Amino acid sequence: MKNNLKKISTIFLFIFFFLNFSNYVLAQNIYKYPDYGVSREDCDNILSSMNYPNPDYNNDEPVKVYVDLLIEKIFEINGKEMEFEAFYSMWYDWNEARLANSLKDLGLYNGKGKRTYLCSYNPLELWNQANRLFYPTIEFYNKKSKTNVNLGGDADWVDVYSDGNVGTRLRDSAKFSANFDFRRFPFDSQILSFELWSEFPSTLVEILPEPISMPIYKETKYFFLDQTIQIPGWTITNVDYYQYPYVDNDGLPYQGLYVDLMIERQSAYYLFKIILPIIFILAISWSVFWVRGSQLEAKVNVTIVCLLSLIAYNFIIDEDLPKLSYLTFLDCFILVSYFYTGVATMLCVYSFVRKLKSGKDLSIVDKFAQTIGPISYFGFLFFLYIYFYNLEGVMAFIKGPAFQ
Repeated sequence: MKNNLKKISTIFLFIFFFLNFSNYVLAQNIYKYPDYGVSREDCDNILSSMNYPNPDYNNDEPVKVYVDLLIEKIFEINGKEMEFEAFYSMWYDWNEARLANSLKDLGLYNGKGKRTYLCSYNPLELWNQANRLFYPTIEFYNKKSKTNVNLGGDADWVDVYSDGNVGTRLRDSAKFSANFDFRRFPFDSQILSFELWSEFPSTLVEILPEPISMPIYKETKYFFLDQTIQIPGWTITNVDYYQYPYVDNDGLPYQGLYVDLMIERQSAYYLFKIILPIIFILAISWSVFWVRGSQLEAKVNVTIVCLLSLIAYNFIIDEDLPKLSYLTFLDCFILVSYFYTGVATMLCVYSFVRKLKSGKDLSIVDKFAQTIGPISYFGFLFFLYIYFYNLEGVMAFIKGPAFQ
């Protein structure tokens, strides 16, 4: 009985490993090396015929490079370092007319109808010391950890098609610099920009968005099929891409492709953990004006404790932001709260000192503070909201029609 169980177990294990290995091999062959009837000898002949490492300077039209940038994941947005980390896949292909001529000589060219895949190559076969094929050198300008893309070292593979097109894919995670604007923090929106440029001027290389995939990414905001981007603490509001022209100091024109993710901060944390507690602290500091005037010493102690609590909150906020040359909405909110807590403290001290000197109960100060304090405080908050969240309209009003 035990021997039969061992035999059955062995058979099941063999079937399990065989099926898994077969699926793996099949997946690899379908994914990277589909069988279109092209022999390895043909692929070797194509490789040996390649001898054009430089751009075709005799071509009247620039090489059109079509880019498909798939953002798969945003790992981290670091406001303090003004950077973000992303995992991406980037496909791009271009037509190499000289390769098409070589394919014609080998009898492998097919420029009519749907193009067919011919061969895949290791990037080092093409762009290492041999340098057999022109590489348009598409790279991220704002990528902090750049690799030597001239050698194709970060490409997975290079595909050659029957119409002379060349396609390759880069798959990597990297940190990118960003120009964040924190004026409306913590109710701010930011742009995560992927800036693609070629080292060649636009007269030689033109970068274009891939006409099928890129509109889908824009329309769906990268939420399609099983592709979903989750950014902790942020919400993607829009996706856009556009070409960006530039002329250098020597008058050479360049043209980049920018892919922007517009994101909005999920501000619930700051609202419930910072803003509402600060309002509550301020309410406590001003509640002393409803306490009987005889307890002046206790009133002073309460307002001082509230002031120290606000200072502690300010340190918490500084941990999330870089040293800025301007004030954010939250900075102004805390400064206003500082001011009103300080005023409450000074009024209590003034009443305390006057009572010690003259023995008079300055209840009129309490009545004045009970009315004016809350009204003016929330009035200041309303002004801050108008200033920060309708900043363009406010500036246009200040400048007047003559400046518009």
